[in-house]
Amino acid sequence: MKFRFKLVAVLIIALLVIGIYNLGTRNNEEAEEEEKQSYYQTETVYLWYSDETFTDYFTSAAVAFHEKNPDVRVIPQLVAPDEYIEYINSASVSGENFPDLYVLTNDALEKAYLAGLASETDKTGTVNKAHFSQSSIDSVTYHDKIIGYPLYFETSVLVYNKTYLKDWLETVKENGREEEEALTKEEIEAEGGVIDDNGTPGEAEYERFDYESLTLEDLIPHTIEDIKKFADDYDAPDGVDGVFKWDVSDVFYNYFFAGNYMIVGGEAGDDEGNIDIYNENTIRCMNVYQNLNQFFSIDADTSSYESMLENFFDGKFVFTIATSDVIAKADAEYKAALAQHEQDVANLDKKLEELQKRYDSKDLKEEDYKAKVEEAQKSVTPVYEFGFARIPELSEELQSRSLSVTNALVVNGYSEHKKAANRVASFITTDYSDHLYAKTGMLAASYDAGYEDETFKLFQEEYANSIPLPKLAEASNFWVQLEITFTKIWTGENTDELLRSLSEQIKTQITGEEVKETPIKIKVEK
Repeated sequence: MKFRFKLVAVLIIALLVIGIYNLGTRNNEEAEEEEKQSYYQTETVYLWYSDETFTDYFTSAAVAFHEKNPDVRVIPQLVAPDEYIEYINSASVSGENFPDLYVLTNDALEKAYLAGLASETDKTGTVNKAHFSQSSIDSVTYHDKIIGYPLYFETSVLVYNKTYLKDWLETVKENGREEEEALTKEEIEAEGGVIDDNGTPGEAEYERFDYESLTLEDLIPHTIEDIKKFADDYDAPDGVDGVFKWDVSDVFYNYFFAGNYMIVGGEAGDDEGNIDIYNENTIRCMNVYQNLNQFFSIDADTSSYESMLENFFDGKFVFTIATSDVIAKADAEYKAALAQHEQDVANLDKKLEELQKRYDSKDLKEEDYKAKVEEAQKSVTPVYEFGFARIPELSEELQSRSLSVTNALVVNGYSEHKKAANRVASFITTDYSDHLYAKTGMLAASYDAGYEDETFKLFQEEYANSIPLPKLAEASNFWVQLEITFTKIWTGENTDELLRSLSEQIKTQITGEEVKETPIKIKVEK
């Protein structure tokens, strides 16, 4: 009985094991089938871009989005930048291997929309003032439709040599103290002051200027007139070739002179009926621009952004105009100069010891010793700090406005996955925007990036005040013509005639009919 009982028990256990195994196999097969079905049910959004700088950013963003949204997977694809929009168009029309989402500069949005390559964003989406500045929203607006998600931007700011300004601040304070101490009784009385019997200015009647309260902020120019005044007063140290220089050959760095009054397509740059290039304020602004060539002589033929930055970092001038790439470059320049400076100081100490020994041993005469010491000290690499400020106004009466270009994510009008593509675009440009600068060196258009760095904030402030690059396809050659116009004005040609000719050309292109502007007569400002 015991044997039979044991045999039955063994058989039961075997059957249970087989049943459990079969059940486990069946469960695994079902799980695999469910995973396979889930994979094929997952919606795929193809994202195209042409700048390999963004590979890491888009790849990591795709992973992050899928983790939060398992029903959608994003496949970023780097494509050649040549004829980028034409490639997207041909692929979309053919219906094979085309993007659901892609990156495009805001000036090409009209062309994309009219070709059916850009669709209106989700009306419940994130392109609103809670996430973006009005300028950013305008950049992706076309005829009151928002047709893109602002990703990153470029604009320009004023950059200054903080070391020079700090040194000049101390000089101003010292000069101020000396001037006040040297004031005569007549000079004080001429200012409304009173001298008491002891020859001391009566403090109650004569208020001295508090030079000690001056700060670095007080020296940062807020207008072009401030820069000119600084140039008049500044006692430049050796090695400084000028006070203010920038790339006058590139309209991007020049545009702020006329940007507040030269209207091409309105705020969104899409209104062909709103063209106002030739007006009194634009003429006055460009006259200010022209007069600066007499004050800060810059050769437009040899001017370039790269050379200007290089000379600026070398301490050749105090102020310049630069785009956001200057942030990383300034930091790298500072660190490199600091490392070289420390090495030079160590070498200098050895050199001075050698010179001292030669002087003590009468191997060097005193005048030769002093000359060699001075020469050795000059060989030490200087370390400059750099600061950033908003683009200055032209004067108290004439405002400036910088130009900006926005790169946006655009949902393809041919896509069958528009809803998913909108979700992806929204996530990448807002929720994931805090990773953008670290991975690409580009500044996010969205406030969601949460920048705490004051320089980043300053660029976003300038961007918020900028005028977006216009979208009008009929005026696509405007920038080439404007750059030519700026160059001619800079070199002394007639401002009025050049602006009038430019306006007539662009309006004729847009309307299809010849346009002649009525000449505007204003007093030429010197």
